[in-house]
Amino acid sequence: MRSLIKLVSLSDAGGVGKTTIAVNLAYEWSLRGYSVVLIDLDSNHSLDSFVDLEPELDPKLTSARLFESDFDGNYPDKNVFGSKLISVIQGTQELKGMTERLVSRKLREYVLAKTLQKYPLDADLIIFDCRSGFDLLSENALSASTHVLIPLDMGVKALTAANLIQYIWSQCLELDLDPAPEIFGLIPNHFNHKSADELELLSAIKDVAQQLEIPLYPPLRQWQRLKNASLRGQPLKQIRASDPINLNFSQLVDDLEKISLNNYGEKQNSKPR
Repeated sequence: MRSLIKLVSLSDAGGVGKTTIAVNLAYEWSLRGYSVVLIDLDSNHSLDSFVDLEPELDPKLTSARLFESDFDGNYPDKNVFGSKLISVIQGTQELKGMTERLVSRKLREYVLAKTLQKYPLDADLIIFDCRSGFDLLSENALSASTHVLIPLDMGVKALTAANLIQYIWSQCLELDLDPAPEIFGLIPNHFNHKSADELELLSAIKDVAQQLEIPLYPPLRQWQRLKNASLRGQPLKQIRASDPINLNFSQLVDDLEKISLNNYGEKQNSKPR
């Protein structure tokens, strides 16, 4: 039996590869015969270009609809990459003002979790693609998630990575999540294997991961073909199935598949007080 996984990709900085990883991970997941929904919680439409969709101008047909009090379970998802197993709920500029509108809502950090509980998506995996930094939308994604993936740009310091992990754990405590989402792993990005500084940094990140008992995935190296695939609005494997960098995404999906098939079960999200 498979269990639903809800994965959020979090980072305190932009340009770390959250969307690139999400798209290529989703495609690899679909190749195993599983369904996935990508929910864009960013206002910059970056996911649209990565999956070759025109920006959606009607907020009612975007992820903003999921936060409305009168949402009726009619998800505005669209299939992408010619597959019925991969769908996207697009982001919108309206998300910029969503934080202000949510402030007056009761249990405002749990709106998305409550929506997904009341109206379960028919999918094996949900991926939340959040904007960089932490705000009320990322808190909603965290409270709705079962697992957290943390991409790291190789320009960061190892201490920054440790602080980021500690911050996410503190957020889970503040939100009183029980059980809290598991840290699925760290994945360094934009890695230059010829740089002595980056090799030293990678070693330091390995130490942090071991100390905190968090999986560390092989780094995604700087690779123009991966960037070009994103610019074309396609996953790399759809263009170059034999490219070795696809193995990075296969490893991520291998572990997600183990979690799903082991039937860990979906966490109970918010705890109303």
